[in-house]
Amino acid sequence: MTSRGHRRAPGRHIAPKSRSRFLAPVAIGTAVVLGGSAATGATNLVQAPANAPVTVTATKATSKSATKSNAVSTKKTVKTTTKKTVKPPTVKTGTRTETKVSSVRFGSTTVHDASLVKGTKVLRKSGVPGKVRLTYHVKYLQGKVVAKVLVGKKVLSKPRSAVYIVGTGKPTVVEASLQAAAKKTGTPNGNKVFAQAYIQKTHGWNAGEFSCLTSLWNRESHWRHTARNRGSGAYGIPQAMPGSKMAKFGADWQTNPVTQIKWGVNYIAKRYKTPCNALAHSHATGWY
Repeated sequence: MTSRGHRRAPGRHIAPKSRSRFLAPVAIGTAVVLGGSAATGATNLVQAPANAPVTVTATKATSKSATKSNAVSTKKTVKTTTKKTVKPPTVKTGTRTETKVSSVRFGSTTVHDASLVKGTKVLRKSGVPGKVRLTYHVKYLQGKVVAKVLVGKKVLSKPRSAVYIVGTGKPTVVEASLQAAAKKTGTPNGNKVFAQAYIQKTHGWNAGEFSCLTSLWNRESHWRHTARNRGSGAYGIPQAMPGSKMAKFGADWQTNPVTQIKWGVNYIAKRYKTPCNALAHSHATGWY
């Protein structure tokens, strides 16, 4: 109908007063009857009276997304479920065997050295605690220990004593020997002789530590007291950076190997404790 026909049409065509000429929709299962015609595929269509009450039955539908969501939720719940740890029952009354590993304290050994200044004490070797396994028969009464008897003892490792070097020499004698070695410095070999005497008399470092010091300063300067690194500015036998740090041990740090060796040994003792520790760090990082 055109818009013009709509204006001329009687009022009954637009809004009928009686509803008896139209059929109310009725839900039958999943098929809906509307105005005497049904959706494609519907069967057993029933025409309801105009004044009959209309009952609509809603059919529950389970969507795939809801089903999937429920499945995922269930799966997550299973994954996050933790198993409770079941502890073994405590012995309430009775006797059982128990073992325990304990440490054994180490002692110390003192070695006197006349080449060290009297009163000087140097740790030559660190102590190592031992280990022992103890076996007990433990008696319980209502969950409490009432008796504990040692029935076995096995040494797993013996403790090793710490070794200390204690100086007994006269300061004048020690200083005289160092001055004699200092007069031979100026060459790589002479510098090594003084360094060996100095570290032994002042720090108690043995031949093994001197071997590490030799290797360390061979890498740094080949024991030349005039060695200079043009790139970093490091200078001298220990390659102090900058070289002016060695002025704490003497204003002649640029020309005196003794001053350089004293500074270098003091630096190693404070930072690495021993030359072998310093050498290990140098191997690992390329510097010390």
